[in-house]
Amino acid sequence: MYLKPRKIVLSLSAILTSSMLISAPVHAQEYSFRQCVDLTLTQNPEVGASRYRLQQAESALKQSDAQRYPKITLSATAMNSDDALNVFGMKLSQREATLGDFGFNNQTAAAFNAGNWGYAPNDLNNPGSHSDFNTRLEVMVPVWNGGRVSSFQEQAKAMIQAAQHGDEAVKQVLTFHVYQAYEGVHTAKAFVQVAEQAVKASKSYVETTKNMVEQGIVVKSELLSANVHLSQAMTALEKAQTQEQIAKDNLRVLMNIDDNTPLTVGPRVDLTVPSDNLQKLLAMANDANPQVEASRQVVRSSLAAIDASKADNYPSFNIMARGDTHDKNLGLGSHSYTVAGVVSWKLTDFGLTSSKIDQANAAANEKQAALQSKENQTKLMVLKAWRSLHVAEKQRESNKLAVGQAEEAQRLIMKRYKNGVATMTEVLASQAQLDQSRADLVRSTFEINTQKAQLRLATGTMEMQDQKISMAD
Repeated sequence: MYLKPRKIVLSLSAILTSSMLISAPVHAQEYSFRQCVDLTLTQNPEVGASRYRLQQAESALKQSDAQRYPKITLSATAMNSDDALNVFGMKLSQREATLGDFGFNNQTAAAFNAGNWGYAPNDLNNPGSHSDFNTRLEVMVPVWNGGRVSSFQEQAKAMIQAAQHGDEAVKQVLTFHVYQAYEGVHTAKAFVQVAEQAVKASKSYVETTKNMVEQGIVVKSELLSANVHLSQAMTALEKAQTQEQIAKDNLRVLMNIDDNTPLTVGPRVDLTVPSDNLQKLLAMANDANPQVEASRQVVRSSLAAIDASKADNYPSFNIMARGDTHDKNLGLGSHSYTVAGVVSWKLTDFGLTSSKIDQANAAANEKQAALQSKENQTKLMVLKAWRSLHVAEKQRESNKLAVGQAEEAQRLIMKRYKNGVATMTEVLASQAQLDQSRADLVRSTFEINTQKAQLRLATGTMEMQDQKISMAD
């Protein structure tokens, strides 16, 4: 088939355009640490769950407050019955009862005059069916219920405080995990750079050895060793690149963004420790850690629950006011009202209340023990992070020296190798030591930053709001 020149040009243009669209690189969006935290605190489901827990606590307080207010009930009842007592009561409520409803008629009068006291009036015993439409408006006013309502309110207020501190704890824990993941990406990138340096060095060894084999300076086995080392270095590079992708996946999950979203991280963030004094850090962990404070509020709530269970031992007093209308048809016929004051005091329930009190006491003791455990764990977290941080800082200085010495040693051994004095085995051993020193330096830097973050989390200062977190990029 013959194509005209214009059609050929158009076809080539379309192919090139399509190829450019397909091969155009997708630029990954760069996320700073603050952006990562903001997205996480906006989109992570843990934040939503924490918010709902706070809403539950606030609703519980509204519920306990509402128990102080009167309860107003409107009801409507329609009834039809031929029961003698019900029929008489309905007529009486409707203000329509007559002597005939008592069975008074001529026969009853004759029986009365005759002294026949065993006479049974048929109209009274068999009145026939009757209907009643009752509309009722009732107001119940709680006056005193043994302090139960006040205890419920105290419980709810404590749980709101616990939920608020818990919400802050969730945000700080998520910020810590974001920092750990963010730092993990940078650490993985550093490992990739170390592996890339190792691959580059291995390739140069292969080229150098190949030339030396051709010149007859070294034997061919040296070249085989160099090739094996290059293969191992490339495998290590692939592993490092895989770890970098895993670190990015971890950060994506925290930020709750799509798994396929291209992602690069911004500059590395170096946290500062809130204090250089261990005792101050321990005091901050005890006073400002939101998880510890949330546990304290849970204990406060459990103590209020004890008072609520004791309320059954005291009398209660309520006032009731009720208005009724009765009509044999659908309507608002006769009106009546009832006002009553009700005092109730349970004399005994055969140990039911005392068992509830014992149960509440046990629950409060459990919460108190949990609080002490949380305080001890937080204290241990500070001590461990503080000591690990100082060791890691010394280790990093040592690793820096080791890297410098390993680089110099590698330069010297390579010079000897080129002069035919050293073997490839010595070169590769020296390179392995250099690679290890570089990896140890990367690892110690990650350890330092992680322990700083642990200290901030333990002391309740792992937060981004209002620039409260100090950073040095």
